[in-house]
Amino acid sequence: MRIVFLLAFVLGLVLGVVSMLAGIDRNQRHRRWVSYINLPTVGAGFTLFGVSGYLLYRYSALQPAVLIAIAVAVALGGAAGIVALIAGWAIPSAARDVEDERYILQGHIGRVTRPIGAGEAGEIAYVIDGVRRAVPARSLDGNAIGRDAEIVIERIEHGVAYVELWSTIEKQLELPSQ
Repeated sequence: MRIVFLLAFVLGLVLGVVSMLAGIDRNQRHRRWVSYINLPTVGAGFTLFGVSGYLLYRYSALQPAVLIAIAVAVALGGAAGIVALIAGWAIPSAARDVEDERYILQGHIGRVTRPIGAGEAGEIAYVIDGVRRAVPARSLDGNAIGRDAEIVIERIEHGVAYVELWSTIEKQLELPSQ
């Protein structure tokens, strides 16, 4: 019995971590009842089943059937709490969050196709969904960027991309040597 509860607990933690890493796809169009049966809810249910079942198994003299019934009740109650949290807070909050169109391509990689002069616009090209696109571009820091340089888009404002060299970003990402 103890192993079942521990496995449920570990599975719940794994599902919780996976749901944090995967995030929520805002573009999914599900029926309302299906959207509440999701990774965070199932993960919370398994975690609560495992924790409550293990604690009851360890510190009580209840029969296995009673242990499982109580653990299932705690898991369902916790999952219902998660659904209430999602429905009452997370979904309305996400609906109010207006995505800033300028930053949709932030972090996207591209190449300079026409050199960007110091304080002057050039042109970059990038690929989205297999389609190559080209837009005017300016350097984020005002420095010149040569043709064929690999860049990262910071934002696109009024049809002009503001970009930074990938090598600059790469240096910022490097860990200091110890």
